[in-house]
Parts: sequence; C-alpha cells; structure tokens
Amino acid sequence: MLKRIKEEVYKYDLLLLAIILSVVIFGSIMVISAGSYIAVERFGNENFFVTNQVKNVLVAFIAFLTAMVINYRVYNSKYLIYFISAVTFLALVYLLISNHAQNIKGATRWIFGFQPSEVAKNMIIFFFAFSLNKMRSETENFIKGYLYHFGILSVVVALVVAQPAFSTSMMIFLIGYSMFYISGMKMKHLASSMILIIPVLILVAIFQPYRTERIKSFFNPSENIGGSGYQVHQSLIGLGNGGITGSGLGESRQKEMYLPEPHNDFIFSIIGDELGFIGTFMLVLAYIIITIKGFIIASRAPDYFGFLLASGITFSIFIYSVFNMGITLGLVPPTGLPLPMVSYGGTSLIMTMFSMGVLLNISYKSRSEGLV
Repeated sequence: MLKRIKEEVYKYDLLLLAIILSVVIFGSIMVISAGSYIAVERFGNENFFVTNQVKNVLVAFIAFLTAMVINYRVYNSKYLIYFISAVTFLALVYLLISNHAQNIKGATRWIFGFQPSEVAKNMIIFFFAFSLNKMRSETENFIKGYLYHFGILSVVVALVVAQPAFSTSMMIFLIGYSMFYISGMKMKHLASSMILIIPVLILVAIFQPYRTERIKSFFNPSENIGGSGYQVHQSLIGLGNGGITGSGLGESRQKEMYLPEPHNDFIFSIIGDELGFIGTFMLVLAYIIITIKGFIIASRAPDYFGFLLASGITFSIFIYSVFNMGITLGLVPPTGLPLPMVSYGGTSLIMTMFSMGVLLNISYKSRSEGLV
C-alpha cells in the first residue's frame, strides 16, 4: 500500500510542487511583515494580516490539493465550462448593477470580499482551452476561429474595465491573446485587430485623467514625485535601501506609510528592502523555474486540451509576475496588480493555487500515461 502511494506521489512534478509551496510560505511571511505597520495604524490589530493570511492560505491549499487530484479533463466538459462562464459573467454584471457590491477607493471589484475579476482570469484560460480545442480545425478561420473568441474576450475585458480595473482587464486580454497565438490563429488576424485596439486603449486612458497622469509620470518619473510618481519613487527607495543582503526581515521603513499597499501591489519592493538583492533574486528564480516547468508540462501534455490549459496557466503566472515586478522597478506604468502567490489577497491566492494544482495534475497525467 505504502509503495503504491509512493509511486503515485512520484508521478507529480515534485520540484514544481516544492517551489510553489515555498513561494506561498515565503509570500505569507512577507505579507505579515509588510503589513505589520498598516495592521496597527489602519485596522487597530497587530495580528490582522496574520489571521487573514492564515485563512487565505488554508482555503488556497484546499483548492490546490483538490485541483491536484481531480483529472484535468473534467474541465473539458461543455456543461461545466458553460456553467462556470455563465456564473462568472453574471458576477461581473452584478458588480456593476448591485448596491451590495463593495466600493473601495472608487472601484467596485468585490462581492462580500470576493473578487470576480480574478475568477474571470481563470475562466478565460479554461474556456479558451475548451473552445480552442473543440474548434481546432476552425482556428485559422476569421469568423469561427478568431472573431468568435475575440468577441468573448472583449466582453469580459469590457466588464472588468467598467469596475474600473483597467490593469486586470489588460492582463486578461494579454492572457487571452497569448492563447490565441499558441493555438495557431493567423498572425494577420491578431495583428490587424491591434490597430483597432490601441486607439481604444488611448481613449480609455484619456477618459480617466489619473491614468494619463500615471503614464506621464512613467515617462518622466522625476516630474511629479509628490503626486503620480510617488509610488514608484518610494518603491525604488525601498529596493535601494536593501542593497545585497537587505535591512533584515521586519526592518523596512518604507512599509511605515511611505509606500502605499506594501503588502499587496508593492510587496516586491519590501522584499528587496528587507532581504536585499539575494531575496529578490531567489524569488525571480522561482518564477523562472515555474514558467519553464509550466511550458515543459504543456509540451508533454497528454492531449491538445491539456497543452492549451497548461500554456494558459503558465502565461498567466509569467505575465502577472513580470508586470508586477516591472511596476515596482519603474519599468511599467504603475497599476494595481498582485504578485502571484506572494501579494496579499484571498481571491488571487485561491485562484492562482487552484490553477497551479491543475498544472500539476496535467504533469501527473503525462507521467501516468507514459508520456514522460
């Protein structure tokens, strides 16, 4: 019996499993450290992030284990995928029309503490994996292949933009487009639509003046350090303070209300401040290994659906981590994006861990079926 269990366990990618769990544990420690000052000043409870992060991790771990053991082919059911898509769509619409949705800092993104846009990110991956697999022979067809999928992506992106959550909507768009590309859609279809999309993005930015200010501060960071350029300026100070080895865990001064959202959007800066270049390098290395492993799993997937699903999940982790760290370093205009499995946020952590579990299940099935 024990031998059988051991054989089954070894069919999983244990290196990837170890790295995922290590990043989550590391992220939890950093959330508690980065949020220690805010926990007292904003919430009047020094254990606020300890309690909430433990709860988030426990739920995320259950989601992770569940996804690991359930055959990923279950998600290739049209009834399940249409049901999940419909529920996600209704949740996004509900945010816009209901008085019960939570409005925080002018954005309506939460329903009873849950963030539907994070679910939408996963939904797009699973839906496109299902649909692009089902319509594989129609991929190069402009109407049935490209226009149909682009229309669905546009509706989801528009609903997320309306919250407003511009940065999340752009990440969903990039993930969707990445899946279009790997599915074999014609480049002329993908490129031609970008000609129409770019002017729309410019109009959306102009419609909200604060976005325009963020873009201006990105191109000229020293112009408005006290305003739109403040976050990135403080982030770079934090990274610079850390040097090679860091100021020590819990010793960052930037988290003391100098850097907005140190436990969330700018947690990478706090990692650099407290653990230095060594800490940030190890985290970047972890994301690189996860990305490489993810694409290897995709290339060895038992079927085309598994290939698309694993690729979409891997693209999501890659895109989010690159953009979050790019924002922290001043390489990308500042927007509110979580660092996968590290930033504080229950919905993001749960959805990401669920997708990581699915990725490990695809790897497991490849080894079980003798494809590796």
